Amino acid sequence: MNPMPESSTTYTNPVRLFSRFLDRHFHHRGHLDEGIDELHANLGLSDRAPLDREDNQITVTVPTSSMNRPVIYAPDMDGQVDPGEVVWFRVVKGRDAEPELRACLIVGRNEHHTLLGMLISSNPEHRAESNWVPIGTGLWDPKGNKCWVRVDKIVEIPEARIQRRGVFMPERRYDRIAAELRNRHGWS
Repeated sequence: MNPMPESSTTYTNPVRLFSRFLDRHFHHRGHLDEGIDELHANLGLSDRAPLDREDNQITVTVPTSSMNRPVIYAPDMDGQVDPGEVVWFRVVKGRDAEPELRACLIVGRNEHHTLLGMLISSNPEHRAESNWVPIGTGLWDPKGNKCWVRVDKIVEIPEARIQRRGVFMPERRYDRIAAELRNRHGWS
């Protein structure tokens, strides 16, 4: 069997091959500044909202008792959001309402890859309400106000819709919230 003559074998110029690779995998449509702005918005490094087609969906809350499960404190910056971490997400209260960026304490996740969170508020009116537990001040409120976490409702949040800022609830405060979940809502 004769090998194929060199004239019929296709030799590709390595520079041309590399150029095609770069064009195919790294050619961006749009401006670099727009991409960097979007990245900053997704990371929570700017006040601008990230582009998200799901921002119009009304935020759904469910009674805490219906989501009972073991509650643990396990914050870790390993890539996934863990119980004890504070994240921000856009809450939509009604069909015509503008999304509002809110802090939320993560207490678990369900099998649908959504996070289970509890809203954090600095509204002083919650001081007298039994469904809000005081958590004090922390990085979850940029003004340094005293805050409360709502324990009677759980918010289900798709992990793709959150902003992480590396903020954790101190363990003793989280334990106090976990005790409320165990005593009042049947969590274990």
